[in-house]
Amino acid sequence: MRRPSTPTELRLRELCLLSLMGALMFALQVAMASLPNVHLTALLIILTAVFFGWKCLFSVAVFILLEALVWGFGLWWLCYWYLWPLLAIPAVLLRRCRSAFLWAVLAALHGLFFGAFCSLPFLFIGGWELALSYWISGLPFDLIHCAGNFVLTLLLFKPLYRVMDKLSLNLRK
Repeated sequence: MRRPSTPTELRLRELCLLSLMGALMFALQVAMASLPNVHLTALLIILTAVFFGWKCLFSVAVFILLEALVWGFGLWWLCYWYLWPLLAIPAVLLRRCRSAFLWAVLAALHGLFFGAFCSLPFLFIGGWELALSYWISGLPFDLIHCAGNFVLTLLLFKPLYRVMDKLSLNLRK
């Protein structure tokens, strides 16, 4: 007799879907690489959090591991282990919200402060001067990241939400 699953336990179907979402995050980021810091990763993390709750962290882990396997392991990779969950956590907590504007603001803030959070390890390496100079030198990219996240999330949240909603209904059958 099969025991009932708990809310945090992954079923095989969910495991496959969450793995595919992580792979999709990575594939779309690579596909959009010609636009610096403009990608759909934040939007896809938000949508995965809305539909899967805390299990979205599995997709985030798949995405981060794929990044390292393709681009190599570096200090940036360690930052990803706290940067992307920093977006997933509020997304899970706000998952009942359907406002594209709120999600766009959350994605934009994540993009804006991405470099600031990436500079944290430099506090321990070279002090606040190194961390501050690292963050300031990346501000133009953070501003592009912020704007790209805002526009893409504002435009695509509702259509992608409808697609994922239809897919999730089909999967429940």
